[in-house]
Amino acid sequence: MANRKLDMGLAWTQATGTVGANRDLVSVLAGLFLFIPMFVLVLALVGSGIDFGDAGSEPDPERIAEQVNALLLSNWWALLLVVVGQLCGSIAILALLGDRSRPTVREVLGMVPRLILPMLGAQLLVGLLTQLPSIVSGMLPEAAGALLSLVSFPITLYLSVKFSLASAAIVLGHRRNPVDAMRQSWALTKGNSFRLFMFFVMLVVLGMVIGLLLMLVIGLVLAAMGDRVALIGNSAFVAVLVAVFYTLSYALTASIYRQLSPPAPGDDADLFA
Repeated sequence: MANRKLDMGLAWTQATGTVGANRDLVSVLAGLFLFIPMFVLVLALVGSGIDFGDAGSEPDPERIAEQVNALLLSNWWALLLVVVGQLCGSIAILALLGDRSRPTVREVLGMVPRLILPMLGAQLLVGLLTQLPSIVSGMLPEAAGALLSLVSFPITLYLSVKFSLASAAIVLGHRRNPVDAMRQSWALTKGNSFRLFMFFVMLVVLGMVIGLLLMLVIGLVLAAMGDRVALIGNSAFVAVLVAVFYTLSYALTASIYRQLSPPAPGDDADLFA
C-alpha cells in the first residue's frame, strides 16, 4: 500500500486542537516534566555567570564554549534532571494526546516506567547515527574534517527527519524494540521526507523568532525590577518557552504519526474531534 501524503495544515490543526482540548492536563505534565527541570538547569547555569569578555571586545567562542562545558559538568545533576524529565514528558504527553484508547492520567503516568528504557535506547541510537559524521570529522585533520562536515550535514538532516517518528512508534505504535521503532519511522516517512523537513524548519524558525522577540520584551521589563528578579524571571521564561516548544513538538509528532500510519480497526472515531 502506498504511503499517505502528509497534510501539514491538518497536522497543525490536530496538534493545536488536542493541546487546547487537554490544556489542563497537558499543563500539569509539561510543568512537572519539562518546565521544572529546565528552570533548575537554566537558573544554575545563568547564576554561575559566564564571562563574555570586556565590554566592546569581540567574544571568544572557544572560551565561552569551554565555560559552558565546565558549567554543564559541574551541574551534571541538573542536566540529568532535564534529560530524565524530557524522556518522561515525551512519553506522557505523546500518550495523552495521541493514544486512541484515551488513557487517564494515571494510565499515562503508568506508561512512563515501562517505556523509558525503549525511549532512551531509541534516542541514543538516533543520536549516535545522526552525530556519527560529526564525531568522525572531529578526528580528522582540519581540512578533511571540514570537508566531511560539509558533505555529511545534509545526511544528518535526512536521518533526523527519517527517525523523527521513532518516539511515537514506541508510545503509540507499541514498538518496544528501539530498532523496530526506528524502522517503522523510516517506513512511514517515505515519500514525505521533504515535507517533514520543511515543516520542522518552519516550526523551528517560527519558534526562534517568536521566542527571541518575547525574550527581548520580557527581559527589558524584568531588568527594571532588579538583578535578582531578572535572573529568576528570565530563567523561568526560558523554561516556559522550552516547555511550550517541546509540548507542541510532541503534539505534532503524535498527529503526524497518526496521519501517516495505516488505519487500525476502530479508527473511525476521530481522536482529534
